Amino acid sequence: MIYLREIKYIDNKDLLSVLNNSSKIQSIRENIQQGDVYIVKNYFDETKCDSIVDYLRKVGQGSFPNYHPIEKGAPNFHRMNKLDPRAYVKGAFHQFNFFPWNQDYFDLFDSCEAAYALKNLTSNHKADKYLKNEPEEGCTARIAAQFYPRGYGLLNKHTDPVDVHQLTVPIMILSQKGKDFNTGGAYVEKEDGEKIILDDICSKGDIIYFSAEIPHGVLPIDPIVKLPWNNFQGRWMLLLAVNKVAGNTLIADATDLES
Repeated sequence: MIYLREIKYIDNKDLLSVLNNSSKIQSIRENIQQGDVYIVKNYFDETKCDSIVDYLRKVGQGSFPNYHPIEKGAPNFHRMNKLDPRAYVKGAFHQFNFFPWNQDYFDLFDSCEAAYALKNLTSNHKADKYLKNEPEEGCTARIAAQFYPRGYGLLNKHTDPVDVHQLTVPIMILSQKGKDFNTGGAYVEKEDGEKIILDDICSKGDIIYFSAEIPHGVLPIDPIVKLPWNNFQGRWMLLLAVNKVAGNTLIADATDLES
């Protein structure tokens, strides 16, 4: 297991030059493998973040949550996880899932092309790996907007698999601590057990890259505030994932470190 070592920053205006610099990519890869966290500043502007959240709030309030397995041709969908005992990692959040073979109003996979390129290149893949209209080698890209409601939201400390498909699972911040919620948030852990809360050092539109093997989770979001879940008030983020499809047993599952 590895732990947080150092936090480093990349300005979005410099991202293209980083992607075209193979020695820089190699350095970032090696640093992430040793526990460094990279924050790409200002990937989305605040207006775009707010537009995405406003839209998803309406989707969540206006349609039933449902579940579909990750497989070829799966529809975009949203689902609740309210401490579901079937989940690999215990948590309470609402998830809105997007796949590259479906269209969406924000063209999220086009908008996140450079962000996925950094994820893929640091995982020793071509920049567009897993972004096709069907799964590749038993895996596919998936963008998941995750909402952690005030009074309920949390995610147990866990690790995700580092394997042939990925080194890092980037997350984009879509809400602002101190405005949308006041306590809790996503964290990564240091070797001495100290939790560094990422929402304390990031702004809307920032993307965070760290090794999936670093213990991480989401501390309870405003636990003493009890609001209706379907108000959709709380913490929002985008998860830029690559997931194994249903039936792929070659890649391990996430590991809950608290259960």
